Amino acid sequence: MHFVIQKADLVRELQTVTGVVEKRATLPILSNLLLHAEGDGLHVRASDLEVSIRGTAKATVVKAGSVTLPAAKLAEIARSLPDAEVQFKMGDGHQVAISCERTRYRIAGQPTEEFPSFPALDLQPVTIPAGMLRGMIERVSFAITTEDPRYTLNGALFLVEKGGLRLVATDGHRLAYVDRKFDVAPPGGEIRVIVPRKALAEVHKLTADASDDDEVAFGRQGNHVFFRVRGHELVSTVPEGPFPNYENVMPESCATAVTLPTDELSHAVRRVSLLASDRFGKAVRFALSSGKLELSYEADMGEARETVPVDYDGDDLEIGFNARYVIDFLSVVGSDRVVLGLNPKRPGETPSRSDRPGDKPGQFSPDPSGEIDYRYIVMPMHLL
Repeated sequence: MHFVIQKADLVRELQTVTGVVEKRATLPILSNLLLHAEGDGLHVRASDLEVSIRGTAKATVVKAGSVTLPAAKLAEIARSLPDAEVQFKMGDGHQVAISCERTRYRIAGQPTEEFPSFPALDLQPVTIPAGMLRGMIERVSFAITTEDPRYTLNGALFLVEKGGLRLVATDGHRLAYVDRKFDVAPPGGEIRVIVPRKALAEVHKLTADASDDDEVAFGRQGNHVFFRVRGHELVSTVPEGPFPNYENVMPESCATAVTLPTDELSHAVRRVSLLASDRFGKAVRFALSSGKLELSYEADMGEARETVPVDYDGDDLEIGFNARYVIDFLSVVGSDRVVLGLNPKRPGETPSRSDRPGDKPGQFSPDPSGEIDYRYIVMPMHLL
């Protein structure tokens, strides 16, 4: 194997695929990238057995061939090289010489036989605008659990139906739901699949490098889900089991709704939560009364309070929210104002006199809603 590639092209490709490589791989070969030089390009692959990605960078191939090299070290070397042509030449025993101007490296590679094969899928994908998908992933990915052992919560629900796409994520304490209408007609009527958190993060990274008008090919076959973005292909296994019945959590309506300025609310929550302890989940009190929303936190070390003016003249209400959960939503909502809905009514629910707004979830949504239906339901926290 012998090829020449521009340093910028090499670094760009390595940055795109190395996110799949685990820092502590279960098999030594999974710490490597597979490099395959052929035709007019360098084909690069990475895999952790569950998520696999491949892409191509433009290169001048002198002699075709393949080898696997340590991903982290190769990426570190590539970033440090001068901005010039980089030459890779494989010798005996899979030893790879890397040269760039006056810099020389020699790295021990491994044969490709043990590297996982890329799943071969034969499917009819649907296409999704890259900008739209990127924005929808940003609005739900933070709600995916990182701790719950239930595999079906370690990903987001992807539901493609005729005329639209829906993404839903939950960690059991909050739920993010986003639905967008566009021209799509999946084969078989719908594609319903849970996309794992890691795969979703890598797809977001691929769409971040694409223009809004670029198209993302998406499909499912068996226990694999497939994405193609601007020449890169990503395949992931999908967790077994159904996604939680999120429809039962979605309110039909909220008895109380107030409109709040996004930035002002975000800054207020951040400031008040400075005294809050992670041990107790940073529970901030939201006290709604005529003309104002007061945020507060009280602890042994002291207290913090801040008032946000609101257009409200109803009964006094109190509820506690995890400050981080609220900030996560406000950071991605993308609107100047948000609506906070309290005392929600769920499908089939009969109101009770003993119901208190502080015992029920709160619902946040953008104002105006724009082209998407975006809702964020947060469970209340006990206030001391």
